[in-house]
Amino acid sequence: MNLMLNLEPWWRFAAALLIGALIGLEREFVQQRTEERDFAGIRTFSLMALLGAVAAYFSQQFGLLLFIAVYLSLALLVWVSHLGDIYRGHEKGITTEVVALIVPLLGAMVIWGEVELAAALGVITALLLALKPRLHGLARRMSAEDLKATLEFALITAVVLPLLPNQSFGPFGVLNPFQIWLLVVLVSGIGFLGYVLIKTLGAEQGVGLTGVLGGLVSSTATTVSLAGRSKGNPGLSSILVRGIVLASCVMFPRVLVEVGVIYPPLLRIVSLPIGAMLLVSLGLVLYLWRGRRADEQEDREEMKVSNPLRLQTAITFALVFSVVLIVVRAANEFFGDAGVYVASALAGLTDVDAITLSVSELASYGQLHPQVAGMAVVLATLVNTAAKAVMVWFLGAPELRRTVMRAFGLVLLTGIAGSAIVLGIGF
Repeated sequence: MNLMLNLEPWWRFAAALLIGALIGLEREFVQQRTEERDFAGIRTFSLMALLGAVAAYFSQQFGLLLFIAVYLSLALLVWVSHLGDIYRGHEKGITTEVVALIVPLLGAMVIWGEVELAAALGVITALLLALKPRLHGLARRMSAEDLKATLEFALITAVVLPLLPNQSFGPFGVLNPFQIWLLVVLVSGIGFLGYVLIKTLGAEQGVGLTGVLGGLVSSTATTVSLAGRSKGNPGLSSILVRGIVLASCVMFPRVLVEVGVIYPPLLRIVSLPIGAMLLVSLGLVLYLWRGRRADEQEDREEMKVSNPLRLQTAITFALVFSVVLIVVRAANEFFGDAGVYVASALAGLTDVDAITLSVSELASYGQLHPQVAGMAVVLATLVNTAAKAVMVWFLGAPELRRTVMRAFGLVLLTGIAGSAIVLGIGF
């Protein structure tokens, strides 16, 4: 601490320089490879950040007007430079100019005590600049429906969520509008991550990528889709089975993340059986991948997955989650632990998110015993895995059925054994 005080304000100036250099490095990198000269590179951005830091430092003694005067002078120089480019007939955007206005402010924030925030904003700025090709490609691939759905997600996150009351009411006092909608945002965000990755990496991808990213959106829907494709293309069954098992793999860490976010103490109960099922699934994927034929060609059919961020979808999930919340609480009240397990099994037939979030929420408020909640989550994952196996049996080609039934059977046995160990230990 004393060393840090002795280094004041030098370490802050150094931090401002590094933030400016990071952003300038990205600009310099682009200029070197595109041969498009801009008015600012790594040196200029470093000096701009330092200028902002120095102006902020002296403004503490001579008043904020000094910083404002320096900043406006720099803004004027940037504007004149941009006008010069226009006069010389250089048609380009103003991204570099906008960044030049941000960098001095980041340097000033370091002096004013917001070092962590300035560093984070600097990294985000550099990342946005570096992701230009990906972001432009994503925008080109977006449809009008995608844009509408994404704006609706912004609406439910930034507008609706803050307006909801953060208090419980309703049957058994388990309905909290803010908490329910927050979980809607969490699940929608997980689905959105998979959707954005699919759009960013391209629509024409192999089945492996389909399994991983489609599993983020819905492992059940991905299983149904891939199994259905095997009917018309039985020769692709050995490839499609890997996508199905991969999609199921994604379900397990997704459940662990949801439990960890809502009520971390439950992880000590669910981690062993769900973690074991995840490891076995990954082992099966590795085995299936290594055992593929040398002449086997990857399927390059266009992957179609709908945008999960629709207002109607969010409202539907909120209603389903609320109903599941009440049903689980009522089942526990009137039928004890057995009622919770029955409700969990029924919910797991189609999806694990609603039941995982509901029992975790109830356990966090002390309205459900942690062991009951944990085993309910495990039961839902087991039932969902079994349900997907049944779906493959009815929808898939014979070659697909045999492999999936063996794979999911092994995963189910592993989960059951893990659950037995947890119950035997008595968490």
